[in-house]
Amino acid sequence: MNPKLAATSPYHQECDEVIWNALKNNNKEAFAVIYYRFFDSLLHRGLQISSDRELVKDCIHDLFLEIWINKIKLATPFSVKSYLIVSLRRKIVRKLKKIHSLQTEMYWLRQEYVNSKEDQIISEQLMHDQQFMIIRAVNSLTKRQKEAIQLKFYSNLRYEEIAGKMRISTDSAYNLVSKAIINLQKGLTKKAEQPI
Repeated sequence: MNPKLAATSPYHQECDEVIWNALKNNNKEAFAVIYYRFFDSLLHRGLQISSDRELVKDCIHDLFLEIWINKIKLATPFSVKSYLIVSLRRKIVRKLKKIHSLQTEMYWLRQEYVNSKEDQIISEQLMHDQQFMIIRAVNSLTKRQKEAIQLKFYSNLRYEEIAGKMRISTDSAYNLVSKAIINLQKGLTKKAEQPI
């Protein structure tokens, strides 16, 4: 649903709690109204935490994707706006920590110096093992999940663009990427627990 249709929805005049309860009952129109009602204020608040506009927008989309997926389990918050702002803040902070951690890890992997030949052999073996685990986890994905991951993380496309390329709805694009990430995490966790 686009913003104009959300603005003409019968839910547009309702209070947040009524719309939230309709959303919990699988109402896509109510979901769209909540999304468009709070998107700008969430973007504004998110940009106070990180100046990376695309990262903030991705976090907002991920937040709403999680809300839609888990809608039945969600309680009705005292303040929908406060709930969304706090949830988005947590999501952005987690993502920034993950990025920082990954950058630190990549820095050390790129270092040219090696203390000894043995360290170099161990380092190469660990890197080989990690690459092997990642390849196995990626190969466990469906063809569509691989395509969605490729478009999202290697081509850096937005969910709307992924949907256009794959000829699916934006919701389906969110779901596909989300399921692929969950399957990758499961695959990597399992592989990490098993001897290679």
